[in-house]
Amino acid sequence: MSAMDHVLRYGDRAMATTFELMVFDEEPRIAESAATQVFALIDRVEAQISRFQDVSEVAMISRLKPGEVYQVDKEVMDLLLIATEICAATGGAFDVTVGTVMDALRKVNHRWGALTEEERQDALAACGMNRLILDPDHFKVSVKPDRLGRPTPLQLDFGAIGKGFAIDLACEMLERDWEMENFLLHGGTSTVAARGSMGDGGEGWTVTVGGDWRIRAGIEALRISTGAISGSGFEEQGFHVVDPRQGVAAARHAGAWSYAESAAWADGLSTAFLGMDWKEIEAACEACPGCGALVVRDQAAWLDRVRRPVRTCGAFPRH
Repeated sequence: MSAMDHVLRYGDRAMATTFELMVFDEEPRIAESAATQVFALIDRVEAQISRFQDVSEVAMISRLKPGEVYQVDKEVMDLLLIATEICAATGGAFDVTVGTVMDALRKVNHRWGALTEEERQDALAACGMNRLILDPDHFKVSVKPDRLGRPTPLQLDFGAIGKGFAIDLACEMLERDWEMENFLLHGGTSTVAARGSMGDGGEGWTVTVGGDWRIRAGIEALRISTGAISGSGFEEQGFHVVDPRQGVAAARHAGAWSYAESAAWADGLSTAFLGMDWKEIEAACEACPGCGALVVRDQAAWLDRVRRPVRTCGAFPRH
């Protein structure tokens, strides 16, 4: 009997993906109850931060005009503060205010070439983390006019950090309320957090990265017992990630993975890394203690004999 035969698995759909909780060394009845609470928590977070639900906190913020104030839940304020910190650490390569650009892309079926320069600049002018005014002590949010002085709506999009944030909250609940020590939780396999061990005699849980690049790069499975890993790329959704600094596709690398103590940080960093050059990535990892990066060079297979198709820095787990 393998170690995985002793791992209990539970899944649920949320945030346009499937979340899965894996638990080792736990009574099935207790594990199932904990999983129910985990998925209820994730559903609640989605209801708060989805920009496609009219009564979400994000939708309410998008209706604010300069001078108006809206009081958000503590969790939403925490998420906004994390997003602000990641934006600063990445030099603006991560920005949750890119909703206007995302909307413009959806209108042309994510065909970047179909956007005129005027449309791109107009959408980009409505973005910017500096438009947000946060009062963490009172959980209040207000907005500034856009770069052109217009009272355009500030469209927040947490697609690049929401899953990680929900995973962080769920991990905290499992440790605090259920005293669980050995579990793994992932959101659609793109972002995964682990604690303890999977019970196969090794340390941590097995996590794979690299997709089709894994064999070419010689990347073995990673083992993590704390923290989180997140990956971003274009294999499934095409060039859907925006570099908010220029309003163009974030496509400097074929794929990017990040490691961080927090799943929200890992989620945000992997997205930002796609549009950052290598020096910027190294600087970001240096500015974020405990964080690391692995990026895939977009190169022909024959070049692999000359240079490895992947580069790592910071605290990315050894492979």
